[in-house]
Amino acid sequence: MANLTVTQPSIKVLKVEIAHGLNVDRDSNGNAEDWTTSESSVMGAPCTYYTPVKDESSFFDFLDEEKKPYNVAVTALIESPMKLYVQNQNFSSILLGNDNDEMVKNVVRFETNLRWSDLTDVLPTENKPEKRWKITDWNNLMNENKHFA
Repeated sequence: MANLTVTQPSIKVLKVEIAHGLNVDRDSNGNAEDWTTSESSVMGAPCTYYTPVKDESSFFDFLDEEKKPYNVAVTALIESPMKLYVQNQNFSSILLGNDNDEMVKNVVRFETNLRWSDLTDVLPTENKPEKRWKITDWNNLMNENKHFA
């Protein structure tokens, strides 16, 4: 019988940011000139509010199940045995990276859009709806992937 072991990656949260009004999909945000910004907080956490210049929102928008105005970004340091390396066409040599047994540290930025009620969903229970987290930056290749071009 094989001895299978799993090494749990080490995850350390470096930064959490909350923005209201923006989407994870950068192309739907438009240009920075289309928005006005203000600083406030959500449950004590700092939050930047982005309001469209031509704002057509309503007080009753919170009733819409599809409206997820809170963009939550988590930047984490992940130490894992997973590697990323590039080989040549016949796989005889590694051009970038390595395949040794050492743990690798990567800085990864995850983002999702949430409803206001999702921000209070902190209990570790099963059968929660998925939050659809996306990786929006890896090792700062995209300079933290700003919301606007």
